[in-house]
Amino acid sequence: MDGDMAENDPLCGRVGEIAVALRRLSDALDEGDELPELLQRLVGNVVKIVPDAGSAGVTVLRDGRLETEVCSTPLVYELDHAQFLAGAGPCLDAARSGRVVRADRAEMRRRWPEFAERAEQFGTASSLAAPLRIDDETAGSFNLYSEHDHGFDSLDETLVEVFTTAVETALRQARRGARARAEIAQLGRALQSRPTIDRAVGIVMAARGLTAEEAFAVLVRQSQHENVKLRDVAARLVARRAPAGKPPRPGR
Repeated sequence: MDGDMAENDPLCGRVGEIAVALRRLSDALDEGDELPELLQRLVGNVVKIVPDAGSAGVTVLRDGRLETEVCSTPLVYELDHAQFLAGAGPCLDAARSGRVVRADRAEMRRRWPEFAERAEQFGTASSLAAPLRIDDETAGSFNLYSEHDHGFDSLDETLVEVFTTAVETALRQARRGARARAEIAQLGRALQSRPTIDRAVGIVMAARGLTAEEAFAVLVRQSQHENVKLRDVAARLVARRAPAGKPPRPGR
């Protein structure tokens, strides 16, 4: 194909746009943006390179309920909510089945009549949803919507799957970061409680003539029996044994 033909071929021009979008996608992942900003850039880029995509969004399914993590337009919130009310739709099907769901107007009407009716009221005629697998407890989908009857093709499907990989990576990294922060906070609380637990162990040792290990086991059994945190059992015991007029200092 010579230069003039390439310039007139829409596919060639689209390939160039795709290459630019993928470079931006790679840069976004490398720059380490915060999760909301990164997801917003992803949905913004995919709308730019899929010609008939009017809007895009990332939907997460938690405890059976749809939550819109990010979207390119407020319309996505309305479409997600319509699917939740109907109990069916492309987002839900993709998240539940783990398969890409691509539907034109006729397919939407056939598979999800209640949602399709509501979607058409919002000017949406076709959809493309790619599944997200974040962890064992959380699934979701990367979604595109179009006002055209046949808005998406197999190339669009492939592109969305590429972007879906980036979204999954970002969400998993955010989830790992949240777990790490929770574990650090838990460790900090445990360290703050250690002096009180040690004092409680000493009290039980003196009162019952036990070793440190045996006294600690007594406190653990009491904690389990009462369904109360070990540090609270220890603090209560230390408070009871504190001299009158001299309440124990926190953590001492």
